[in-house]
Amino acid sequence: MSKWSVLFFLQRRVMGIWKRIIETLSKQWGRICLFFRTKTTRNIDLGKQGEDLAANFLKQKSFKILKRNWTYGKGEIDLIAFDKCHNTLVFIEVKLRSADAFVTGYFAVNKKKKDILRKTCKAYLRRFSSPNICHRFDVVAIEANQIENSHRIWHYENVKLF
Repeated sequence: MSKWSVLFFLQRRVMGIWKRIIETLSKQWGRICLFFRTKTTRNIDLGKQGEDLAANFLKQKSFKILKRNWTYGKGEIDLIAFDKCHNTLVFIEVKLRSADAFVTGYFAVNKKKKDILRKTCKAYLRRFSSPNICHRFDVVAIEANQIENSHRIWHYENVKLF
């Protein structure tokens, strides 16, 4: 056998392997897409539940909810409320975590998230409020216990963002 026939044989063999790999991946692609789509939908539902719990909790503390899920660029503010007791506009990030989560909701708002939120809050202030209004940033952390079907809420006021 000449070297050309050996090369031709190897090329056909490798191409056959690649063809099988591509066929397998294309069959699995639908399952992969479905997994991520379902996970995203589930996360959106959980986020909405957390925001509903936080909004009800804040209403009991004399907050008036002005907006929900206000977006600007890459950022989103979960809740924008007015604290009647302190006459202050409040930007609120809601974090819902399971009771056995490694990181609590408060610590899930890291530096990168705070930078995005700062830009988003400033955009809201430029667009909708008077320049002299007092404002602050709060975090509402919710710990959900799915086994007992209960939750605990912590409200961290005036978190350093600005």
